[in-house]
Amino acid sequence: MFKKESEVDKKPESSGISVNESSSFIGRSMKLKGNISAEEEILIEGIVEGSIKMKHNVIIGKSGKVKADISAKEIIIKGEVNGNVHGHVKVEIVPGGILNGDIISEKVVLAEGAKFKGNIDMSTKNEEPEKKAKIEKQPVKTENKN
Repeated sequence: MFKKESEVDKKPESSGISVNESSSFIGRSMKLKGNISAEEEILIEGIVEGSIKMKHNVIIGKSGKVKADISAKEIIIKGEVNGNVHGHVKVEIVPGGILNGDIISEKVVLAEGAKFKGNIDMSTKNEEPEKKAKIEKQPVKTENKN
């Protein structure tokens, strides 16, 4: 009924994030509809529809199918996601991973073999005021035709 610790995917491919004992796990046979929010990270191998807001990491496993907007510290996609993702630190799509939606994150990793359809915004909150200040300080050029 329950998998032994050694049978659980402890370290997703091409990422430094490992799933630990305080992580939540949605198994392959599970289907969830609704909003998920938690303090710990989560590994999703099943089907989720709704929204996901986590303070830590979200890992979509190879068999995971998610139809939701995701907001988390780091997001790793090995399965399929249909929705927008906001990684506060990083979003990574590994080979075989699929994302149909927009990405907002400082760091984005699209591995060879990953599939992505959407837009990427890598601007940070800190950059916005700097850009605005630069634009406001630039003198306006006017033509004087006398």
